Amino acid sequence: MSLAMDERDHASVSALQWFVTEQVEEESSADAVVQQLKLMEGSSGGLFMLNRELGARTFTPPPAEG
Repeated sequence: MSLAMDERDHASVSALQWFVTEQVEEESSADAVVQQLKLMEGSSGGLFMLNRELGARTFTPPPAEG
């Protein structure tokens, strides 16, 4: 990102910031699932509930920049 800033490539800086933010959010989401799996170790009922919860998630697209 530093190179894009040095080159004053604002579009690339914006895209890179978005990408990094998304990666941090996805890592957090994945870590939450791993922690839930650790808590329910050996519990098939817990796994069923987690599967149902994860299956109900929907994609929300980012707002359009204007």
